[in-house]
Amino acid sequence: MGTKKYIIILCLFLALGLLCETAVAEVSDSTGNRIWDENSNQSLTYTWTPQTYSGFYYDLDTGEGSENMTVQLTAGSRSIQKNGLQYETKPVETEFEFGDWGSYQVIGFMAERYFAGYTKNSSFVKDEISVISEGQLSKILIDNDDKKSLYTGSSLILEEGYSLNIVEVDVSGDTVWVQLEKDGNVIDDGFLSSDTDYVYETELGGVDKVPLIAVHLAQIFSGTETNAVFVEGIFQISDEYVQIENGDRFGKMEISSTSSSGITMKNRDSITLSKGNTIEIMGILSFIVADASELRFAPIVETSKPGNYELRGTVHDEVFDTTVWTPFNFEGFYYNIDENVSTESLTLTKEISGRSVDNEVLVYSTSPALVKFEHEGWGSYEVVGFMAEKYFAGYPDNTLGNSKSVSVLSDSILAKVLIDDDNKKSMFTGSSITLENGYSLKASEVDVSGEKVIFELYKDGKLVDSEIISQNGDYIYEADIGKAEGVPMIAVHINTVFRSQETDAVFIEGVFQISDDYIELSQGDSFGRMEINTISSSGIKMKNDDSISLSKGNTIDLMGNVKLRVADSSVLRFYPYVEIETAAQDQLEIETSDVLVVGQAAEILVTARSVSVSDVEILLEGKSIGTTGDDGTLMYTPGQEGSLTLSAKKAGYISGTKDVDIVGAGVLKLLLSISPETIREGDQINIKVTDSVEKKPVSGVDVYFGGQKVEGQTGTDGSVSYWITAPGTYTVNATKTGYEEGKTVIEVSEDKANFKFSDFSIEPASVEGGDAVAIKVNVANTGNIAGETEVELLINGESVDSKTVSLEAGTSTVVEFSHAEKEAGAYTVEVGDLSGSYEVTKSAPFFSGIATFGILATAFVLLRKRRN
Repeated sequence: MGTKKYIIILCLFLALGLLCETAVAEVSDSTGNRIWDENSNQSLTYTWTPQTYSGFYYDLDTGEGSENMTVQLTAGSRSIQKNGLQYETKPVETEFEFGDWGSYQVIGFMAERYFAGYTKNSSFVKDEISVISEGQLSKILIDNDDKKSLYTGSSLILEEGYSLNIVEVDVSGDTVWVQLEKDGNVIDDGFLSSDTDYVYETELGGVDKVPLIAVHLAQIFSGTETNAVFVEGIFQISDEYVQIENGDRFGKMEISSTSSSGITMKNRDSITLSKGNTIEIMGILSFIVADASELRFAPIVETSKPGNYELRGTVHDEVFDTTVWTPFNFEGFYYNIDENVSTESLTLTKEISGRSVDNEVLVYSTSPALVKFEHEGWGSYEVVGFMAEKYFAGYPDNTLGNSKSVSVLSDSILAKVLIDDDNKKSMFTGSSITLENGYSLKASEVDVSGEKVIFELYKDGKLVDSEIISQNGDYIYEADIGKAEGVPMIAVHINTVFRSQETDAVFIEGVFQISDDYIELSQGDSFGRMEINTISSSGIKMKNDDSISLSKGNTIDLMGNVKLRVADSSVLRFYPYVEIETAAQDQLEIETSDVLVVGQAAEILVTARSVSVSDVEILLEGKSIGTTGDDGTLMYTPGQEGSLTLSAKKAGYISGTKDVDIVGAGVLKLLLSISPETIREGDQINIKVTDSVEKKPVSGVDVYFGGQKVEGQTGTDGSVSYWITAPGTYTVNATKTGYEEGKTVIEVSEDKANFKFSDFSIEPASVEGGDAVAIKVNVANTGNIAGETEVELLINGESVDSKTVSLEAGTSTVVEFSHAEKEAGAYTVEVGDLSGSYEVTKSAPFFSGIATFGILATAFVLLRKRRN
């Protein structure tokens, strides 16, 4: 081949490579964002995938997801026509958290994670088992590799009423006798040795011998004083499966096909995306629609139940070469969908070099914006998202009694927005509403005319303010924030003041509170891996102050609550995410007797923040029994016996539950109360037994602790004492002729140091032979006593270094290692239960930008020489 032809082919090869790279980086307007906005030039046929929507199941390590949902819209219309919304899901294989068990099939279904079957790679089954092929799905209740210590008489508490009891360890310490209970009844037992699996199999619908529970017993110990079993690995699926068949309806959707390879659903009727509505689509998945003239909507998953939820951004991988994250593709960032207000963005300004984000390449910016108060009569205030949290930035003119505008951001100050709601609440004379940061507002007295109320504001129990407010007025508490004086920190709108011969009440509608624990910012301040570059009244900009290594399997604390999660894969794949905790601050609490009697009316009171809540739907075992009145109560007369669950539901609140026992008339049940509330190994506890009707002490009761009878019986005060000898979870029973048995479960904590590893990093991700990498890990003692641990560094499975760390309870430290390898290759790094990797090269990568330029330059010279 002639030089000229060779040069031309070489250039075409390089050009083709650049074009291919550009094509991969391109993201279609038919997917990629969570929010669909008619003003954003998005396709009318739009798809949400696991890579673009955090509600759908996604395995970052394998890059596989299960669920997809596609909507077909019509220009200028708010209706999704029949069959215009299609949902598809398929089973994918994923690894057990306890690695020795291999893998199993999981399927996302209606934005929840379900078990689909065991495969040939599941170690504790002989043959493949598919429940989805029978049209069945079971929720995955537990899948972890946490280490737990169990002692004779204690129980491993599982889900759905199951518990694995440690009955006895043989004298040689070789074998343990275990019993499995379901709702207090023994349903299985077995004798096991160390390093074996306890597996409970049962029939699940049309499938025989399905392992429902698996527990790995790592070690058994028999001592002179204590017998123990150490567990490492628990897996449990629900015995309450979902049966699915063609034609079944779930919310707005209907199953059109189902098989072992997946499920397809379509909307049976048209769906109207009305302004300001939240439309339940299926299961916990809904569409939230902006209260705006333009159509803007997004899928959301219910996160009202207390717990932790991960909100992730669109994945950066070989398909979605995502370089910019905003609230449109990262649910963690602050966003007001009604007003289309967003303030935050995270941008990769240059291509990632190998697995490293170079210094100052990752840029975060945020700027303040006006949003309306939830209580419309108050107008607007300035808000700014900062590190995925909502902060107060200022007030415009004439807001909450202030004639002049206020900007705390101009003073480099931010205060969290703690409460902004317009929920209706009722208060009675002498009662209080609980606010945040230790504040509470008390309705002290209503005047004789029933038009005014005296409010008293308390901070940590101390009176800080009082004021007389008329109905349809606002209580406003002002305080200084930095240099800004008289900033309204708390606002409460009084809708109605009511006075009668029996009751004085105040009805409020609208509460706003910002934190008095504000943060002061300045240029150069660091938050995680980011540093403030500029700050002013117009916004904040931060950049990474050092290179960031995207090592395999790493989790990087980027800034505040924002983290980066990197796939444990040779393919670079990562996403930003925040973990939110739904706290019980707006939790509905049910107050009623633990024991109800058939035929006798009982009062059920529902409160939130210590204030009664009206219009709450009360359900018994899922069936509605009525709604609460203005005083937050419902009178109910039980008609059936049993151990049942009451539920309380209202939009805008976290649903509450309470377990009650309903007994027949004349039946007395034993109730147990145990003190102290927090029990530790070595404590003496007091067990008190009372009757369910008059709540009087019951003497002569036999009490059992962990299946062993407590010496003696309860005395005239209904009490008996017991010394705790070992930590664990124990069942305490009380029995006496003529009474229904009482039972409770207690947790005994262990006096020990417990070390956890986090914030693992390897810098840089790629080095030349002989150059060292810096390895850092955060070590925290989460136990209740001081302790010492050995932090060991493993490279490719071999120990190369270690450091001894001593920590007091509740403290942490950063441990650093420096390590170098001469030979080129990929190296796996392990510290504790964390792992990552880095690459050693003998020289810089050949196909770098400079090398490419060099090739083209050489080609040009050769071509010139050929022509000459």
